[in-house]
Amino acid sequence: MADILTLHGNTFLEQLHSTFSVMTGNGTPVELELVEVTEKETPANVELFSLLFRGPAAPRLQQQTHPLQHKKLGTLEIFLTAVEGDKTSTTYEAVFHRLRQS
Repeated sequence: MADILTLHGNTFLEQLHSTFSVMTGNGTPVELELVEVTEKETPANVELFSLLFRGPAAPRLQQQTHPLQHKKLGTLEIFLTAVEGDKTSTTYEAVFHRLRQS
């Protein structure tokens, strides 16, 4: 499993429009596309960025930490929140707000 503390906004920006798989409780994978990476300007010792993933309308993932599998990044534990949805898709957000590692 990858250490999420070693991954930064640029790491995810390099993976924009790639696919992340999430295993659901019934064992069926849900494919999420990384569609946006937003980095906010912060003091030098703070890191703040967000990720938006787009997936199918159903099944809708619960707001919680999910293991996401990616072909280059490996398995990542990321807290996802559904922020938008319609009949065709659901958009999930992950927010990272932390002190930079020295």
